Amino acid sequence: MKIILVGAGAVGGHLAGLISRENHDITVIDNDPEKIASISESLDVLPIVGNGTSPNLLSEAGIAKADMLIAVTAVDEVNILACMIARQFGVKTKIARVRNREFSLEQEVLSPSSLGIDMIIHPELEATNEIVRLIRFPQALEIIPFCKGGIVIVGIRVMEGSPIAGKSLIDIDRVVSDVDFRLIAITRDGTGIIPHGKDHVQYDDIVYVSCRPENMNDMFMMTGQKEGESRHVMIYGASAIGRMVAEKLASDKRVHIKVIEGDKHRGKLAAEELENVMVVIGEASNLDLITQEGIIDQDVFVALTDDDENNIVTSLLARHLKVPKTITLVGKSDYVPIVKTIGLDITINANVLTSNAIFKYIRHKGVISLRHMIGIKGETIEFLVDAKSQIVGKQIKDIKFPPGSIVVAIEHEHGPEIPVGSTNIYIGDKVVIFCLSESVKAVLKLFG
Repeated sequence: MKIILVGAGAVGGHLAGLISRENHDITVIDNDPEKIASISESLDVLPIVGNGTSPNLLSEAGIAKADMLIAVTAVDEVNILACMIARQFGVKTKIARVRNREFSLEQEVLSPSSLGIDMIIHPELEATNEIVRLIRFPQALEIIPFCKGGIVIVGIRVMEGSPIAGKSLIDIDRVVSDVDFRLIAITRDGTGIIPHGKDHVQYDDIVYVSCRPENMNDMFMMTGQKEGESRHVMIYGASAIGRMVAEKLASDKRVHIKVIEGDKHRGKLAAEELENVMVVIGEASNLDLITQEGIIDQDVFVALTDDDENNIVTSLLARHLKVPKTITLVGKSDYVPIVKTIGLDITINANVLTSNAIFKYIRHKGVISLRHMIGIKGETIEFLVDAKSQIVGKQIKDIKFPPGSIVVAIEHEHGPEIPVGSTNIYIGDKVVIFCLSESVKAVLKLFG
């Protein structure tokens, strides 16, 4: 596939790295020579310094023969215009990163299709939805919906006293026999494991289970987590993401939200814009301030400023003050593994989430959704089964899935289910597979 990528910033760089591993013909365009030089030194791409909205430059880059154009610069108008030009050249798939929420909403005046865009990606909205899910369920380290939300994958730490600690998977099925779920993976000492029947769950493991949303509380009890939802949330940063998270949470009157913002002007705007939200002007690194504002009574501390280092330091401070859960926004992908090693709970990287949303269009025609996992080196991929697939008409137990992979869920015409060995797969089914990183290519081949 020939792909033109406009924008070599954080999102573009991450995406270029993913695409180049798939052996696609990729051209990267950016008007910053340093960004282009950095990408060309590390990746097998055709680098071009210039304006990604120049018809002449795009023509020289081979846009007339391109299968896809992805515009992910920091400027919405540039991304939209690049897609409009690509439409004139007959490019089949046009994807734009757009941060202005007005362009992401369904409207008659400027709908994505009228602008020549097949898919709009809103990084802040992707991150907001992720953060809100994790705030509402403080026991979870990761929550990923599949099958139109009918099935979720939940990452949960096994606590001391958990009824499943020390038990094998076979024994666990007996202990929790009245709930449909599947234990699909374990992270132990930083290593990902696809467990089998005789493997044991240990205290402090992070287990990943697939279940129905209404059964999540059963999964929390199974792992020794306390029931309950977040009622007191402190958000540091009235950034675009910070304001959207506060706005979504504020729709639930039971949740008390406090936003800490260091910039007076931005804080004033947030106070005017947000209802049922208390806005405090100050820095979360100020121990006296956050103590006075009741940080020790919070269920969750969320650091959402535009400064990675500030987010990390304030999250560590909240952790030191025994806040049960911290969520830290980081823009640099290199920080994600570091943050975990220093003891923070959850990191959110909007650039990775954006790349996940885009990458499914590149990797495989049958991929409906794709997710790089946060806490384990693996991916969860949702496939649409067509007539050419090797697995049509077979039962799960009769399919030889690649080592390091496991079926998470299947959505039939009548609805989703947690699969067992006798579950059949039919044409038109959606099959969700979790696989460790080294098994991805074999899984894609299986779904052919």
